Amino acid sequence: MAAMEPFTGTEALAFSLERSLGAFRDLEGIVKRMGDVQSVARVDANTLKLVVRPGFSFIRGTMRTTMSCVETAPQTLTLVAKSEGIGMGMTVESEMRFSADGAEATKVDWTASVTERKGLVSAVGVSLIKAAAEKVLKDGWGAVRDHLNAS
Repeated sequence: MAAMEPFTGTEALAFSLERSLGAFRDLEGIVKRMGDVQSVARVDANTLKLVVRPGFSFIRGTMRTTMSCVETAPQTLTLVAKSEGIGMGMTVESEMRFSADGAEATKVDWTASVTERKGLVSAVGVSLIKAAAEKVLKDGWGAVRDHLNAS
């Protein structure tokens, strides 16, 4: 399995720091706005169990995902998503550092790493996984914005 470089970026949110952090603490509100999610069940205040049907050619069927989000430092959230499907599994860990960018804007510096690939997905090339991850990241930030606009 080829090593993958982490994904990194900065997002500008047109909402206050408090409101932006609040949106991420409401993980259920975000995932319900993502298109591939079929069901969501709350495990505890920081953890969800999801059933996802990803639209990628190298993943067929559904993936059972456990997603947790915790504040690991002031204004820093860590998100861990562990997914398993028939003959495959993967874990993605993300860290998001929030900072005020004026009174009504927030800057989010983030890093996401695929920390584990098991089974069939371990044979998939890094470039294909990277392309799929970029789509998931784009859709995920869109869901965050949709959630912020609705709240």
